[in-house]
Amino acid sequence: MPASPESPLSPKRLLLVVCNPNFRRTLERILARCGHAVDGVTSGEEALSRMERCSYDAVISEVFLPGNVCGLTVLEQVHRHRPELPIILLTEGETARLRAKLQHCRSVHCLPLPVDVDQLKRLIAASTTLPTRSVA
Repeated sequence: MPASPESPLSPKRLLLVVCNPNFRRTLERILARCGHAVDGVTSGEEALSRMERCSYDAVISEVFLPGNVCGLTVLEQVHRHRPELPIILLTEGETARLRAKLQHCRSVHCLPLPVDVDQLKRLIAASTTLPTRSVA
């Protein structure tokens, strides 16, 4: 029986922003096996470009990215245009800058690296109803 649009099991279109190609491909495969359509990119610049061209149900991004656009900048730009869009930040640690950015964001969750894949899948499944931020 297919999942209803409101079901947490509904496939989602995800933007995955991970700079390490092996880690990115692994997450892409895992999430695709869950039925999600995943667009993987390696930088914040690529993420913002994709966001201009495509619509996503959620964004999963590392905080620390190569180039001029970090994960926090991606977060800021996404929330400027789509404040309700769920974002899952993958981070090596909570920082004062991260805490300050998250104070005004409602649909953001943080997961520590290395990522707990089961927890990531649960957050994605609930991404249409992420009511408040959490920092793990």
